[in-house]
Amino acid sequence: MKYLLLSLGTILSCCIVSAQSGLNSIYSAYGIGDVQARDYSGYTGMGGLGIALPSEKTLNDINPASYGSYPSNQLMLELSLGGKSVNYVNSTQNIHAGDFTIREASMGISLFKHLGTSFGIKRYSAVDYYTMGNHYLIGTESQLSSHITGTGGLYQFYLSNGVKIGKHLSLGLTVGYLSGSVNKMESIAISAGDSIFVEKNTLYQNFIFNSGIQYQFKTGQLKWIAGGIFQPQATLNTTEDNTIADRSGNKLVQENSRLGDFEYPVQWGAGLTMVKDYWKFGVDFIGQNWSSVNYAGKGFQTTSSGNWAAGFSYSRPKKTLFRTVEGTTYSAGLNYENSYLVINGHQIKSYAGTIGLSLPSQNGLYQYHFNLKVGQRGESTYPLVKEKFVEFNASFSLSSLIYTGGRKYY
Repeated sequence: MKYLLLSLGTILSCCIVSAQSGLNSIYSAYGIGDVQARDYSGYTGMGGLGIALPSEKTLNDINPASYGSYPSNQLMLELSLGGKSVNYVNSTQNIHAGDFTIREASMGISLFKHLGTSFGIKRYSAVDYYTMGNHYLIGTESQLSSHITGTGGLYQFYLSNGVKIGKHLSLGLTVGYLSGSVNKMESIAISAGDSIFVEKNTLYQNFIFNSGIQYQFKTGQLKWIAGGIFQPQATLNTTEDNTIADRSGNKLVQENSRLGDFEYPVQWGAGLTMVKDYWKFGVDFIGQNWSSVNYAGKGFQTTSSGNWAAGFSYSRPKKTLFRTVEGTTYSAGLNYENSYLVINGHQIKSYAGTIGLSLPSQNGLYQYHFNLKVGQRGESTYPLVKEKFVEFNASFSLSSLIYTGGRKYY
């Protein structure tokens, strides 16, 4: 346990320092960036399911009620790493980019039966894009070349608790704190040898809450898990700094600490999982009501979004030195999303397929999850871009038993 705690501290201290970014997604230029609706866990291979799945061999943070099924007297450290390779395709270009990063580090613990707790940090949104274009001077036909770079994103620090009430019902609550900066740098060439630089840095921060419920029941030889989540609308406080500088770094205009807010919409979801023998089959849905926050801008508007996931897994249990545990798990799934973005009348959609493999250690305490996601987002119709991506995720769940009470003599 001492080494697990030491490892968690080291991971959390360096989690924000991810590998050098190489992606270039224009869809991350809006709002707080590219938000990942799904969690990166051992269920990623099932299309990203999680609303109606328990936290047994992985920490499932989509639904905090899942921690009501967390094994008692057990400590779990989980680290999620991911890499992504993308081809960006439009009417004239086909460009490749890639990235690798730490996505989440968390710890789960249960000192009492039917009561589980998890805390950690995860990447909540990402901003990474580069665009080129021209500005027209008002009243003339002169054009100024412009290059815009966007970086940053938000992180979530969270504490989740789940409790199982009786044999069937589990309830959960997550308290999270979002914090991070979205940065935009534009360089405008005003002559052959001179440019001005317009920089805008916006810090977002505030608390968010997510509640969940799971209910387990049986019909004949089938076991069912129904789940739901609800995250109320949140107002993120913003602090904006704006600067205009010349090539030498002299500040021509500077405005610091401009206060404001950004409305993040309500989020809800529902799911159902069927368990029969060694098989799990599930489907769930996550929606966000962006229409209610009236977020829009030049060339784009927002609408209600929906993210569907469906998948299955197969695992035969095996006997270990300590107890009978699940064996190697094979999983596959599908994911479809209607995003909240409508650009020039086109709603951005994505399609993906997933496969996964989970390998247990000999004693059943460790789990190694490997998942692959292949799909595409957007379309190549101008001014949109089609993103064809291959995404790899590896999650490591390292557990230790917690012994309570003193030594007993007979």
